[in-house]
Amino acid sequence: MATDWKLVRRLVNSALDACEALDQLEITDEERSATIRTVGGQEAGTVWDALQSAHTAPENVRYMVIRGHGQLGDSVPFVQPVSRVLQQVGSLAAELVGAQQLQVPIEGLDPYAPGKEQSLESAIENLSAWYESHLVSNVEDAVASVRDEDHS
Repeated sequence: MATDWKLVRRLVNSALDACEALDQLEITDEERSATIRTVGGQEAGTVWDALQSAHTAPENVRYMVIRGHGQLGDSVPFVQPVSRVLQQVGSLAAELVGAQQLQVPIEGLDPYAPGKEQSLESAIENLSAWYESHLVSNVEDAVASVRDEDHS
């Protein structure tokens, strides 16, 4: 599979940077009606319009990509496992926006250790560490082992 990871990274990083900047603005309800102007001074919409476009545009472009896959004959019959990782990490990241008590220990977060206290931050850090240190290396080792057996 020839995924253009540079393009995926650019998309995700640009969205993260935009979301971070918008979150830091702490836009009030009154400010949502502020007019956005083009370089030429024409009205281009409101802050609310821009915020709505920021989450509807990706869905629209997603459908463009799906249609394009179909027209090019390279559509896939199911969602790839790596795609599901991106979907779930995106959803998880969205849950963190605005969260203010990430360091507070909570009992029962982990269904496998219901009596253990853990903060939301530590759960995220543990998942991040697993991606960084274990997932790829463990899968690489397992795949290499199978491939070595096939060539013996």
